[in-house]
Amino acid sequence: MKFLHGKSWWKQSLVVAFTLMSASAFAENCSTTPTSGDTYYIINKGSGQALDVNTNDTSSVPNVITYEAWEPSNQKFVLTKQSDNYWEIKSVYNSMLVEVLDSSTSNGANVDTYTDWDGDNQRWELKVQSDGGFKIVNKNSSLSLTVAGSTNGSNVYQNEDESESSQRWYINPVSGTCGDSSSDEDLVGFASQSGDDGLSTTTGGAAGSTVTVSSCSALTSALESSDAEVIQVADTSIDCRTSDRTVQACALDCSYWNDDGKTWYRVPTSAQTCSDFAASTSDDTVSVTRNDTTIYVQSNKTLVGLGSSSKIIGANLYLSGVENVIIQNLTISNINPSLVEAGDGITVDDSSHVWVDHVAFSKISDGYLDIDNSQNVTASWNRFYGYNAEVCADQHWYTNLVQDSQVTFHHNFWDTAAGRNPKIEGEDARVHLFNNYWKDITYFSIGGDDSAQILVENNYFENSARPQWNIGDAYFSASGNTYTGVSATSQYIDDGATVFSDIDMYDYTLDDADDLGDEVDGGTGPQD
Repeated sequence: MKFLHGKSWWKQSLVVAFTLMSASAFAENCSTTPTSGDTYYIINKGSGQALDVNTNDTSSVPNVITYEAWEPSNQKFVLTKQSDNYWEIKSVYNSMLVEVLDSSTSNGANVDTYTDWDGDNQRWELKVQSDGGFKIVNKNSSLSLTVAGSTNGSNVYQNEDESESSQRWYINPVSGTCGDSSSDEDLVGFASQSGDDGLSTTTGGAAGSTVTVSSCSALTSALESSDAEVIQVADTSIDCRTSDRTVQACALDCSYWNDDGKTWYRVPTSAQTCSDFAASTSDDTVSVTRNDTTIYVQSNKTLVGLGSSSKIIGANLYLSGVENVIIQNLTISNINPSLVEAGDGITVDDSSHVWVDHVAFSKISDGYLDIDNSQNVTASWNRFYGYNAEVCADQHWYTNLVQDSQVTFHHNFWDTAAGRNPKIEGEDARVHLFNNYWKDITYFSIGGDDSAQILVENNYFENSARPQWNIGDAYFSASGNTYTGVSATSQYIDDGATVFSDIDMYDYTLDDADDLGDEVDGGTGPQD
């Protein structure tokens, strides 16, 4: 007698024992992006059964089925992210890749395992769903991984997605907990290092539970709670703008910047009057409205968007005196775009181990990402959109201010802005910028002041003014950068200082600056 799936009777009797021992692992129902290179069980949301290579199939293309989860090697898969952002799913049992048979693009085509031949039918996109689990989509066919039933031995195939539970999958780590599966294989820079806060790296809310939010009240409640948590923003917009409230502001005449016919407004701080601003039209303030919300983000949080349309409107994410925060894969926009000093996108103040990754910023009143007196911070693959028709000269003026902080900027795109891209100041500032891209910056790209130490490596400056502007007593070291347009003829390319002799550096890989354009243009901001 031949047993289905190659199990003998004694293996069958152990299923119950293994299932009981591992119940907590399978009960986690992980919807957190896996860590490339780690090993996982892939559990169907509808049936609770595990993706499984049929050990009874001795052909050259062993079939893929589902079976009750009992943790054999044929239910374990190594997931590896490829350079095109698709994933390989390799069986631990036979070292073959999960694929669609014969590269079919038809509904109902069988899913099997086969030797790696770099075929698109062996690549899969993992799409986190707002109601839990992943949609696993074949690169070649754009059809979803589907199981035919809920009993042992149910066949797995591809089909047009119909949002059925048979087409949704949890990806549960073989070792560790659900929260251990984050995309921190991409974490490079100061945020990856140990720090004075006692943390060895930045893990965000990995130790906590996972929640998906789709309203500002739910977002605020989750971010401001004291619990460790992975907070997923649904693939839609969350609007945090309040009812209009009146504030006093100074009117600025844009003709001061050769932009006639436009007025801009600046909210003065407690120590300022309108006469302090050269472009002010009067010593008196005028009434304007603002409608932003400030969310006070607490420690041990991961905020991650589930797709390229994940967006937060009208909210300043304020980190003050916190540690271990990841903000990833979303857009932050429309924070009082016609005013100055009326809200940042993300404020990082007196905080440590913060990673801001794949975030797009646009139409924000003040700093898009401002960092003060903070350590172990990395900003990677972010896009800073500078165009804003509501401000003088249609370009944002205050993109990033970094003061007395330790920050890595890599693979970011500053796109059509004016000043502070970033401005770096303070004797405790240690800022490393590598493989970034500046395009059409009109005032200054990187500005250094007040004894800041700045390392600039393999970046691309396209038609961007003052690439490395030593505003006063800063220390710049630069190599491998490319300068085109006005950047190439700029007198503000400071270099030659010795920097970072007092700190330990991390491992990182430098891309050729001339290759950054398409890579950074397409890879920055939120991704599907």
